[in-house]
Amino acid sequence: MKQQAEQVLGAVGARAWVHAVDLDSGKEAGYGEDGLVVLAGVFKIPVLVELFRRFGDGRLDPGARVDVPVEGRSAGPTGLSVMADPIEISLRDLAYWMMSVSDNAATDILVNLLGTESINATLRELGLTGTRVDGTCDDLYRMMEEDVPGGEGDPETLRAARAVDPERALQSGTPREITRLLAAIWNDEAAGPEQCAEMRRILGLQAWPHRLRSGFTEPGAQVSAKTGTLRFWRNEVGVVEDGGRRYAVAVFVRSDDHEYRRPAADACVGTLGRLAVDHLRSAETRLRTPATARAATPERIRDHARSLGAGIWLHARDLGSGRTVGVGESTPVVTASVLKVPVALELARQCVSGEVDLTERVVVPDEGTVPSPFGLAAHRDPVLVSYRDLAHLMMVISDNVATDLVIDRVGKDRVAALLAGLGLTATAVPQNCAEILAGIDEDLGISYIDDERQLQGMPLERLQALRALAPEQTCRTTPEEITRLLAAIWRDEAADPQACALVRGWMGDQIWPHRLTSGFPADDILVSGKTGTLPLVRNEVGVVEFPDGGRYAVGVFTRTDDPTPNAPHLDALIGWAAAEAVAQLRGERP
Repeated sequence: MKQQAEQVLGAVGARAWVHAVDLDSGKEAGYGEDGLVVLAGVFKIPVLVELFRRFGDGRLDPGARVDVPVEGRSAGPTGLSVMADPIEISLRDLAYWMMSVSDNAATDILVNLLGTESINATLRELGLTGTRVDGTCDDLYRMMEEDVPGGEGDPETLRAARAVDPERALQSGTPREITRLLAAIWNDEAAGPEQCAEMRRILGLQAWPHRLRSGFTEPGAQVSAKTGTLRFWRNEVGVVEDGGRRYAVAVFVRSDDHEYRRPAADACVGTLGRLAVDHLRSAETRLRTPATARAATPERIRDHARSLGAGIWLHARDLGSGRTVGVGESTPVVTASVLKVPVALELARQCVSGEVDLTERVVVPDEGTVPSPFGLAAHRDPVLVSYRDLAHLMMVISDNVATDLVIDRVGKDRVAALLAGLGLTATAVPQNCAEILAGIDEDLGISYIDDERQLQGMPLERLQALRALAPEQTCRTTPEEITRLLAAIWRDEAADPQACALVRGWMGDQIWPHRLTSGFPADDILVSGKTGTLPLVRNEVGVVEFPDGGRYAVGVFTRTDDPTPNAPHLDALIGWAAAEAVAQLRGERP
């Protein structure tokens, strides 16, 4: 394991600390497993444990409501931290946001409620003497600001910051202790059985697939995990359940590069986790070498996709010169959740015209809503939230519940009129999310909850015949039309400039780093996107903005005959193909 781990780390210029344990046999594997590491967002697991212990013994009511004003929220890139209006939410749903998208605002509300002394006392009670939580996310940011004003400085100044030094960081631990904490949750020892089961459910709902989960692509493999990211640190810990076995895994990677987006370093988290688990089960790990094409001609983009078992339809448009690159760009394609772009535009347009008040708040019930893998469908309690924040959830994490509430408010007929007015005759939104999923229900004779793991073992012919995958029967567009729509939004031509700015803002906050963004890893490149996923379908569209002023609208649509829900090579294909097409437009490819 050590030799392979060093090979993986050498390729990305990083160090790592890893531990894995078979939760049934107790067998362990490690690599620097007792070294002190910066936890970053992994510290939210001890917070979760202390919270659910209090739920279990009655000190706190999980359904207790919390009013969260806009003012005073902790900073962060996701969740309540970036919502624009007050929200009313329960304690247990704050816990969901803390874990699912690593929401700093939700975390700090809970840490301040519980107190770090109590969190640390629980860690000691569980025998974790080397793990500590000595502050909130806000405290961490303040410490970083004191050491590196403005958050920028030369690499040596950044490396010397207390926040990234395990000896001086506010939250630190060891990989071995973190796997012990995970084992306590999975073995019903961290709290009562009911509370541990709920913690496992929440950890299973984490949104990001680009680190630990990327190492476990087998059908049926379940990864329940928590990421952590802070400058040089890229971490993820969790439990992998596969073939009836359970493995707690903790991977902490420190890179020499402090850029926020480093797809190769993210991928090595999954590879190292896989190495450790395979060591436990005495299986050989074949290290994957990312496949690339020799050049970026449309034909080679298509051929490269075929080599990965996928069809690809693509269009890229230079918003300055109007030059384009395409691969089957006039072919009708299924939008999947890309449908949410025109829906967001119509909501923004009605807001500016005075037809919709985005600050109006609505009650979202805790049951009877459309299934969704993330967001409001995972809530245990009703939530009071504004239409503006529903739009944010719809675009940032592709929340189906939020989407259908927005569609109900603006009307499908108005979305159709908008598209017609823009001359987008091949683009249509005839269904909402509930109707798309209901069609899958009917076609397969199951109750589909928008989770592709349900489809394991389903005959491929039945999946290929789904109406949800037939453009003429569902929400559709063409790659060329979607880049035309994006260009109009970015040029303030699709609606009033204020409305276009709203859509650009929502798309700029999207959290997924594993598709379009993976092709543009530099921190000074802005990617604003919207993913779309259905069985056999993976899409993403967006606009890529370079520091030299270049702006490029891109739409990438793929379809495969492989029903495996976790396919990092196909996600990476989208970023690679987009980057190659944009490179052509920028004159960086022959």
